[in-house]
Amino acid sequence: MGKITGMEPVSEIPPKVLLLYNAVKQLIGEGVDVNDIRVLSITERAGIGKGTAYEYFDSKEEIIACAFLYYVNGLAERINTTLLPMNNLREQINYLFDELDKDSEKKYCFMRFVHGATDHSKFSQLVREKLMESDMGREFPEYLFGAVIRQGVERGEIDSSIPASYLIYAVFCKVLTYMMCIGMEDLVRMEVGGLRPLIVEGILRDLKGGL
Repeated sequence: MGKITGMEPVSEIPPKVLLLYNAVKQLIGEGVDVNDIRVLSITERAGIGKGTAYEYFDSKEEIIACAFLYYVNGLAERINTTLLPMNNLREQINYLFDELDKDSEKKYCFMRFVHGATDHSKFSQLVREKLMESDMGREFPEYLFGAVIRQGVERGEIDSSIPASYLIYAVFCKVLTYMMCIGMEDLVRMEVGGLRPLIVEGILRDLKGGL
């Protein structure tokens, strides 16, 4: 197999590349800044040789960017396959936050990836380029939450007169708010546990037109 592009189906990703992706996730989840990660730290964590990494990738930025795409694709797939069969919007929203609460590594990893993808580093530029090449395209929040929002509209739980793009970003922004509060828990005056029900109710109000 040639160089990894980040567009490969999960079933076609070599096992050693998956080890590299998991190592990146662990390092970021532990608080290592994206820009401080080195190829050696990734390969040592993955338990493979540094030369092996370069068989699949040309640079550290390539490894991290492709790990990001793999992580986000997996997150979107889990959201859609798990949330869509649920009976109502409140159940779906609460399940989403339950999942965030279960795995602190996922929360910190996601937030650091979001931060890393929006600065002006070489890594950020590469992530944006790969996002544009992928199925996620320009609408990352739509990719994550679009199907759930459309389902809610069809069930009559969401105000159909509100533009879908606003509804999707209303959910996305509040999820980010919750994860940011977790990431800066020492600086937030209110306990994070007390914020969750307020954020959930805020999402439901937004989706119902503020009623």
